[in-house]
Amino acid sequence: MKLVYKDPGYKYSAESISEFIKQDGYWSEPIFHFFPELLKFKDSFNKNDNNKDIMEEILGTVIELYQCREKEIQSKVVSYQESWNHYEKLINDRFSSIFEFDTGEVFNNLVCNITLNPISPRHLKECIFDVFYMNSDKGSIGSALHEIVHYLWFYLWNRKYKDTYEQYESPSLIWVLSEAVVEQILNDKEFNRINPYYESGNAYPYFYKMSIKGRLLYDYLDDIYKNNSIDKFMDKSYQFMLENEEEIRSQMA
Repeated sequence: MKLVYKDPGYKYSAESISEFIKQDGYWSEPIFHFFPELLKFKDSFNKNDNNKDIMEEILGTVIELYQCREKEIQSKVVSYQESWNHYEKLINDRFSSIFEFDTGEVFNNLVCNITLNPISPRHLKECIFDVFYMNSDKGSIGSALHEIVHYLWFYLWNRKYKDTYEQYESPSLIWVLSEAVVEQILNDKEFNRINPYYESGNAYPYFYKMSIKGRLLYDYLDDIYKNNSIDKFMDKSYQFMLENEEEIRSQMA
């Protein structure tokens, strides 16, 4: 498994930001927090229109934002790559142990785009994920670890269940599980040493508060993870999610 950092340019950032500005506050507010220049576009999208004019305006604003930060982004391409290269062997070794196969033999074409979008989406089939340019070098490693869990998890999941990648996106329960188990997989002594996010949690905040039949969700998942192979963990954790789907989804906010 290898990772290359790239600067995809202002157009990529503009298109990514535009997609998330359209969504509810959970997804759009971080954009407005970091770039108040974009607040003028809040709630301006028409669901029944292609919003071409708005998209052009956003592109113009993002060009200006990007031009002021281009040198910094270019420097991050270098520093993030150096951090990854330094930890690549450790990361492959730990993921190989956790996922029970040699991860050095897969995903040798991963690309991380450094963008202006603080949401930092991933694109599973294209082997691309994003990182926010304001991340520290250590933060870029933490972000990469989170996203790589998904690539490796779904690689094994797909081989096991022979389903489709379209089922691996929100709001699918398969996606919900994949986001939850990031905590179990990354809660590793060696990863904690290089991941600055482990103390605040590797997964979405709502998972840490979820209670199923009076017991925390992560108490259940921790028990399953500790007492099973990764193969059986997939089976048993998903069965648990199926049995408690309604209660889990009611707490996803």
